[in-house]
Amino acid sequence: MSQASDIHDTLWQLAFHIKVNCKRAAQEFGVSLGGMHVRALHLIQAEKEPCTANRLCAVSGRDKGQITRLVKELEAQRLIDRRPHPEDGRSQILSLTRKGIALLGKIRAAEQEVEAQYLHGLTPEEHEAFVAIGKKMLANIKRF
Repeated sequence: MSQASDIHDTLWQLAFHIKVNCKRAAQEFGVSLGGMHVRALHLIQAEKEPCTANRLCAVSGRDKGQITRLVKELEAQRLIDRRPHPEDGRSQILSLTRKGIALLGKIRAAEQEVEAQYLHGLTPEEHEAFVAIGKKMLANIKRF
């Protein structure tokens, strides 16, 4: 196997385990979510400023159509609320509902469980190196 396919396979398997555990946590909570839905919940909660669909597009790299569908699906499951932006009448502020906050707590617990498995046996230096390399790889992707 080449170095490139080793990296690809490793990243694929790591992402798959996160996805499966997040999906399981959501199903246990009684909702069905895809990976981008989970990512959107994280992004909405993490924003310091009021979060809008345009902000989700910018941060996630997804197009407006994808984000519009995603927001509608999350709202239909009562995981997020939309309310008018006080300063921009064209946009709406997205926020997690109580149900969304509770679900994200369960998902985070599942993610931490997987992360603990990933990091088992790694030194803090190896962990830091992995994160640094991953960030470099993401920066490379954004350049092309």
